[in-house]
Amino acid sequence: MAATWTLVDAHGPRRGSVRIRWSGGPRMAASNTLGACGLKMPQNEPVTTDDVRALSTLDIHYGMLLGCTGTDLRRTGWTIVTARLDFDPMALLFGQRSLVYLVMPAPRERGQGRSGVAVIAPELRARAAPLLRELAPDALLTPDGLRALDEILRTGEPAPLTAAAEAHSRIRYATASSFQPYVGQLVEWIEPLDEASESEPLALGLLARYSSVYVIRQNGSVASFAGIRPQSPHVAELGIRTEAASLRGHGLARAVASRATRAILASGRLPLYRHVADNAASERVAEALGYRLYGDSVTYFTQAE
Repeated sequence: MAATWTLVDAHGPRRGSVRIRWSGGPRMAASNTLGACGLKMPQNEPVTTDDVRALSTLDIHYGMLLGCTGTDLRRTGWTIVTARLDFDPMALLFGQRSLVYLVMPAPRERGQGRSGVAVIAPELRARAAPLLRELAPDALLTPDGLRALDEILRTGEPAPLTAAAEAHSRIRYATASSFQPYVGQLVEWIEPLDEASESEPLALGLLARYSSVYVIRQNGSVASFAGIRPQSPHVAELGIRTEAASLRGHGLARAVASRATRAILASGRLPLYRHVADNAASERVAEALGYRLYGDSVTYFTQAE
């Protein structure tokens, strides 16, 4: 019996998520039919991959944050959006507002042009937009491009609070299939923070910032932590730090980040991890745990009025 294959949408309107429905004969016949065409279909590997779902989820997530569509995030070149001033959570909660927020997803296919969405404060649009029209997203991410943007933002008012070295970040994510958990000796030293039993100021401060926190202690004090901050029902961001410089490079950050990543995946959310682009230690932690690159962001804040 000849095998037939039908391409169907696996997740309704979600872009980029498809599965292949097989019918008409035993699985071996289907496998042979594909083999004759030079294609291989692993029987235990879903066609709709975790990676495709994750990228679609992040496109939706950043589209909502930036006030654009998923198509805007994947359209080659810049899409410029004027920042809304009616409500800014950063201004309300932290006394800062965004001057420039750029998100540049990595191309999904080889040879594809880089895309980017730029949210610019109204008073800066006349100064910043011409640079974006001159420099494509890839060109802006070069040292010369980032320096040019920083110089424009520091000429005139309002002055940015963000240091140039901290403005450029990498955005990474992990899926259930990409995640590589830490299994070393530090596992037994990881513990969740419990607000009911904590008295250390650092621990209480972490519980105020994150919904869940996993730590390793040194002499009773928090030495390294990974905090979880849900961004939506589908995405949770990870914050990681090892406090003492003398303890860095010994796997503490990787251990607590692994435990927090496992908790995020168990909750059904996608783990998101952002770090300063030139922070090699954070990059090593992310890559060791199986985090993949979603894209780059450049963010500048100023004091809210």
